[in-house]
Order: sequence, then structure tokens, then C-alpha cells
Amino acid sequence: MERVEAWPGELRTLSTGRRVFVRHTLPGGDGGSAAAAVAAREATPIVYVHGLGGSSTNWTALMRELRDDAEQWAVDLPGFGESPPGGRHTVAEYVADVVAFLETFDRPVHLVANSLGGMICVYVAARRPDLVLTLSLVSPAMPQYRLPWAAQATAVMAVPWVGERILRTAAMIPAERQADRLAAMLFGNPAVVPVAELTFAAEQRDRWTEKPYADTVLLQALRSIVRHYTQPGRQSAWRAASHILRPTLVIMGARDALVGAWGRTRWRRALRYARLVYMPNTGHVAMMEHPRAVAEVIREFLRDASRIRTSTSTRRTLDRGMPHAVAPLAEERTHATN
Repeated sequence: MERVEAWPGELRTLSTGRRVFVRHTLPGGDGGSAAAAVAAREATPIVYVHGLGGSSTNWTALMRELRDDAEQWAVDLPGFGESPPGGRHTVAEYVADVVAFLETFDRPVHLVANSLGGMICVYVAARRPDLVLTLSLVSPAMPQYRLPWAAQATAVMAVPWVGERILRTAAMIPAERQADRLAAMLFGNPAVVPVAELTFAAEQRDRWTEKPYADTVLLQALRSIVRHYTQPGRQSAWRAASHILRPTLVIMGARDALVGAWGRTRWRRALRYARLVYMPNTGHVAMMEHPRAVAEVIREFLRDASRIRTSTSTRRTLDRGMPHAVAPLAEERTHATN
């Protein structure tokens, strides 16, 4: 079995004072022309933000598919992956961290996020449109009154003391059974994922859960998500979504056990110009389950968005009264993966 390798990275200190591990890949170098490699390096960078309990390695397969398209960066949020804990691990703190990281670029980026990362990046794009050229969300965790089975089970862990007890009990379950349970929650059909990729994901997850602060970080972040699910209207993540100025892609999996695909209806109401892509054979982490299909969807979206880009959409600040630089991409389509 060929071993999967993560993209290399390094620790960086943000202006928030917190440290994050960032993985990075440059385009070119695998037989492509020098001109193509230069063009890809000059293209808008792509930045990835993972979900709850995940890490930058969740994007390894997708980054492999898009490596010749642009320079790519994947961040471990504080306390996850290889990033040290940051004291507080809440949606608000993570929004500040992502903003701080994006401020290190000399131009707005293509921002791609999954699950908790999706909620975080909704706030980022709504509050700082000068940092974001386009927004792509894979199963974004947004407030829902109707929760799928895995989301209901996960929400129970947010109850004080209950979550700690559940995690202690889970630690006594054999690793293989834990991996099977997690795969059932994350993938629509784990059988379509190459064994090497599943092994790599399990190794990365085990590496993080063995860290002494992992349970604390997980529960703090989970409880913050639940609080945001119950926020009143003006503070709601859906309210933030309605203020996004950038072309937005939302990918939803029909077999997502954590974020119900019925959220597509709410996205159509909240953001008129979102492109919605429905993947019928897919679970919560489409970029890991069907990386090639997701790469195709993102590549097409970025190409279509670039065709209608206005001069205002590349500016780092928006002047008062500036018209919305939103792509006319409103549509919903189904993308069959197998």
C-alpha cells in the first residue's frame, strides 16, 4: 500500500499572538511547462480551513488535485493538528485567527472551508470582504433546527460534564472500532475512499487525540458551535451569510450525517448569488471522499467567477457605497460522483 504524505509546513505566529501550523504547496515541478508553473504561481492563492476535530491534512487529496492551479495554504486552527493550543478555542477566536492569517497576503484569496471552518469563514467573508476574492464551503456548519443523526449525537457532548464523560468512555474503545464509527459519520460510503487515504486520515486523527489538550480543545470548540447555533437573529451566522459580498460556492452531500443537505433551502434564502452543488453519493467531507469531483467543481466555479470579476472585487478595502462585487452564479446543480 502506497503511503500518503502530507504537504510540508511550518509554525507561524499571527498578529493575534497565537501560533498556527500552515501547510503549503507550490504549483509546477511535475512535468508541466515552466510557463504554466509561473502562471499558476501568479494566480490567486487558495487558503483552506478545516472543521471540528480536523486538521490541514483533511485537504491533502484536494491540494494534490489542484496543485497545478495555484499556490495553496492549509491552516491548522489553534489546538488542532500541529498547532499548539491558544487558550480559548471558540468561533470568535478562530475568526480572528483566520483574518490575521489572510492579512499576511498582499491580495485577497480564494477561501475554502469545511464544517466548523465553513461557519468561521462565513464570518470572515462577511466582515472582511477585502481579504476574500471567492468563498467555497464544503458542508458548512450553519444553524439548523433539524439535525442529522450524527449531529444530534455530537451535540449531546456539548452538555457540561457529559462531553467529558463520553470522551473518557470513548478512549477505552479499540482504535479500529473508533475509526469505523468516525468513518460512518464522515463519509457517505467509506468503501470508495482508498485504503491508503483512510489509513492516513486515521493516523492523523490518532496523532492529535493523543495530545493532552485535545479533549479540552474539542469540547470548547463544540460548545462554541452550539452557542452559535442558538444565537439570536442579528448575531446569527445566517445573518452574516446574508452580508457576504463575494461569489460563493456551497457543496452539500446528500448522505451528510452532520450537516443536513436540506440546508440548501436556507442558503438560497440567505445568499441570493450562491452556487449550490448537491453531491448525492457524498457525506460530510466531500474533499476527502471525492477529491477529484470537488476539484472539478471548485475549478469551474473559480473560472466562472473570474469572468465577471469587477475592479472592486480585487480591492483590499471596500469604500462606503461601493456596489457588491457578486458573481451572477445563482443556480443549483447535482454533481454525480459515481
